[in-house]
Amino acid sequence: MKKRLRKKKKCGEFIEWGCDLVINHDTKESPDIFSDSFVEEAIEANDCCCGVSCTNSKVDGIIQLGMQSQDPKAKLNKVIAWIKAHPDVKDWQVGPLYDLSIV
Repeated sequence: MKKRLRKKKKCGEFIEWGCDLVINHDTKESPDIFSDSFVEEAIEANDCCCGVSCTNSKVDGIIQLGMQSQDPKAKLNKVIAWIKAHPDVKDWQVGPLYDLSIV
């Protein structure tokens, strides 16, 4: 398949990688402050996108980590480092990387 078609169909080197994420937190402040800092410091700072649902004590959703050439594993490791370093996080789970075009 030609490169133009691989890019259009998001296959081969143009696969968009992502993973599922669940964070349980115990925020003393407003839950909006936690979700805003998560999106700004962990997601946008690492050039990722996300679709998450935020409640008073839980963040649940999908993180888009980009194509293989953008090193999605390194981006995920940076997001995980932010989660581990944040004092309000009680526990968290990150699923395996998968092709987002299949979903």
